[in-house]
Amino acid sequence: MLIALRIALYIQVLLGLGRFFGLVPNQRIWETHISLGVIIALLALLALGPHPRLRPDPMRTAARFMPLVTLLWGLAMWQDLLVGQTMTMIHMLLGLISVGLVERAAAQQKRALQGR
Repeated sequence: MLIALRIALYIQVLLGLGRFFGLVPNQRIWETHISLGVIIALLALLALGPHPRLRPDPMRTAARFMPLVTLLWGLAMWQDLLVGQTMTMIHMLLGLISVGLVERAAAQQKRALQGR
Protein backbone atom coordinates (compact mmCIF):
# COMPACT_ATOMS: atom_id res chain seq x y z
CA MET A 1 0.00 0.00 0.00
CA LEU A 2 2.94 2.31 0.72
CA ILE A 3 4.31 1.94 -2.81
CA ALA A 4 0.87 2.80 -4.23
CA LEU A 5 0.83 5.93 -2.07
CA ARG A 6 4.27 6.97 -3.28
CA ILE A 7 3.41 6.40 -6.95
CA ALA A 8 0.13 8.30 -6.58
CA LEU A 9 1.95 11.23 -4.97
CA TYR A 10 4.36 11.54 -7.89
CA ILE A 11 1.53 11.30 -10.43
CA GLN A 12 -0.27 13.99 -8.44
CA VAL A 13 2.78 16.27 -8.52
CA LEU A 14 3.05 15.84 -12.29
CA LEU A 15 -0.66 16.61 -12.79
CA GLY A 16 -0.45 19.66 -10.54
CA LEU A 17 2.66 21.04 -12.23
CA GLY A 18 1.10 20.32 -15.61
CA ARG A 19 -1.97 22.33 -14.66
CA PHE A 20 0.08 25.17 -13.19
CA PHE A 21 2.15 25.52 -16.35
CA GLY A 22 -0.85 25.12 -18.67
CA LEU A 23 0.06 21.66 -19.95
CA VAL A 24 -3.11 19.99 -18.63
CA PRO A 25 -6.03 21.97 -20.08
CA ASN A 26 -8.41 18.98 -20.27
CA GLN A 27 -11.05 19.24 -17.53
CA ARG A 28 -11.41 15.45 -17.20
CA ILE A 29 -7.71 15.06 -16.50
CA TRP A 30 -7.93 17.89 -14.00
CA GLU A 31 -10.78 16.10 -12.22
CA THR A 32 -8.38 13.17 -11.89
CA HIS A 33 -6.10 15.44 -9.84
CA ILE A 34 -8.94 16.06 -7.39
CA SER A 35 -9.97 12.39 -7.20
CA LEU A 36 -6.37 11.29 -6.80
CA GLY A 37 -6.01 13.74 -3.91
CA VAL A 38 -8.81 11.96 -2.05
CA ILE A 39 -7.23 8.56 -2.74
CA ILE A 40 -3.82 9.79 -1.58
CA ALA A 41 -5.24 11.16 1.67
CA LEU A 42 -6.99 7.85 2.39
CA LEU A 43 -3.92 5.79 1.46
CA ALA A 44 -1.74 7.92 3.72
CA LEU A 45 -4.12 7.46 6.64
CA LEU A 46 -4.10 3.69 6.13
CA ALA A 47 -0.51 3.02 5.06
CA LEU A 48 1.15 5.26 7.62
CA GLY A 49 -0.87 4.23 10.63
CA PRO A 50 0.73 2.74 13.74
CA HIS A 51 3.03 -0.19 12.97
CA PRO A 52 4.10 -2.76 15.58
CA ARG A 53 7.76 -2.70 14.48
CA LEU A 54 8.06 1.09 14.43
CA ARG A 55 8.30 3.32 17.44
CA PRO A 56 5.94 6.30 17.46
CA ASP A 57 7.46 9.18 15.51
CA PRO A 58 6.05 12.70 15.11
CA MET A 59 7.42 12.93 11.57
CA ARG A 60 5.61 9.73 10.58
CA THR A 61 2.43 11.16 12.08
CA ALA A 62 2.98 14.35 10.07
CA ALA A 63 3.46 12.22 6.94
CA ARG A 64 0.19 10.47 7.71
CA PHE A 65 -1.86 13.66 7.95
CA MET A 66 -0.05 16.10 5.63
CA PRO A 67 -1.74 14.77 2.46
CA LEU A 68 -5.09 15.41 4.17
CA VAL A 69 -4.06 19.01 4.91
CA THR A 70 -3.02 19.43 1.27
CA LEU A 71 -6.33 17.93 0.10
CA LEU A 72 -8.38 20.24 2.31
CA TRP A 73 -6.41 23.26 1.06
CA GLY A 74 -6.99 22.14 -2.54
CA LEU A 75 -10.71 21.59 -1.97
CA ALA A 76 -10.96 25.09 -0.51
CA MET A 77 -9.30 26.40 -3.67
CA TRP A 78 -11.67 24.34 -5.83
CA GLN A 79 -14.64 25.93 -4.02
CA ASP A 80 -13.11 29.41 -4.51
CA LEU A 81 -12.62 29.90 -0.78
CA LEU A 82 -8.90 30.40 -1.37
CA VAL A 83 -8.14 32.37 -4.52
CA GLY A 84 -5.00 33.59 -6.18
CA GLN A 85 -1.56 32.54 -7.21
CA THR A 86 -0.24 32.79 -3.65
CA MET A 87 -2.81 30.23 -2.50
CA THR A 88 -1.83 27.99 -5.40
CA MET A 89 1.84 28.26 -4.48
CA ILE A 90 1.05 27.37 -0.87
CA HIS A 91 -0.93 24.35 -2.09
CA MET A 92 2.02 23.29 -4.22
CA LEU A 93 4.38 23.70 -1.27
CA LEU A 94 2.08 21.64 0.94
CA GLY A 95 2.06 18.94 -1.73
CA LEU A 96 5.84 18.84 -1.96
CA ILE A 97 6.11 18.71 1.83
CA SER A 98 3.69 15.77 1.73
CA VAL A 99 5.92 13.96 -0.77
CA GLY A 100 9.00 14.55 1.36
CA LEU A 101 7.37 13.40 4.58
CA VAL A 102 5.91 10.27 2.96
CA GLU A 103 9.28 9.41 1.40
CA ARG A 104 10.95 9.81 4.80
CA ALA A 105 8.34 7.62 6.47
CA ALA A 106 8.65 4.99 3.73
CA ALA A 107 12.44 4.87 4.09
CA GLN A 108 12.16 4.64 7.87
CA GLN A 109 9.66 1.79 7.60
CA LYS A 110 11.78 -0.06 5.06
CA ARG A 111 14.87 0.15 7.30
CA ALA A 112 12.90 -0.99 10.35
CA LEU A 113 11.39 -3.97 8.55
CA GLN A 114 14.77 -5.01 7.14
CA GLY A 115 16.26 -4.91 10.62
CA ARG A 116 18.74 -2.07 10.10
